Amino acid sequence: MAPTYGYWDLRGLGQPIRNLLIYKGVQFEDKRYKFGAAPDYDREEWLKEKFTLGLRFPNLPYYIDGDVKMTQSMAIIRYLARKHDLAARNEKETQELDMLEQQARDLAWNLVMAVHSPTYPESRRKYEENMENALRPWDELLQGKLWVLGDRLTYVDFLSYEALDWNYELNASVFQGFPILVAYLKRFEELPNIRQYFSSGKYSKYPILGPMVKWGFKKP
Repeated sequence: MAPTYGYWDLRGLGQPIRNLLIYKGVQFEDKRYKFGAAPDYDREEWLKEKFTLGLRFPNLPYYIDGDVKMTQSMAIIRYLARKHDLAARNEKETQELDMLEQQARDLAWNLVMAVHSPTYPESRRKYEENMENALRPWDELLQGKLWVLGDRLTYVDFLSYEALDWNYELNASVFQGFPILVAYLKRFEELPNIRQYFSSGKYSKYPILGPMVKWGFKKP
């Protein structure tokens, strides 16, 4: 029986895991839950199943594969990385990937806080003013490298691709000064299985975030 991966019908925390499964050729059920209509955006579609799946800590995303029943996005992607040889292979790599996974999360969620702030659009303006400073360390990291760890793709690339691509969608003009980052995004998009997936009807750039957020639900 194929694994089931459950998350909202958007990219958010869920897309790096979807992309990893697609890249590794895993046949899985991509279970997507939709929000209700405005203005409440209720979560009834998820809530009616939440406590019926045998999850110890019911939440989205979740991953079910036989006896494996997991929640928490980082726990899931680390598990899949170990299973599919996309994790660290020694202590030095572990230290580097542990740090970079958190940096990728910060890059994504600093954007989320800016576009979900009650002071939007002022919060977005301030965020965009600082984008060059936020992107520069990633540009420096990737100089002379194919992937964040070097020549070998790891699970952190699935996290960093999402974080960088969200920022690209927010303000692509900032990336004109970072051709290394643009090349990195394109390289990821050309990966086996990813290229076919991204060009199929199963994938969409939007929604990135939920409908209650000021930016990211619909393409501007």
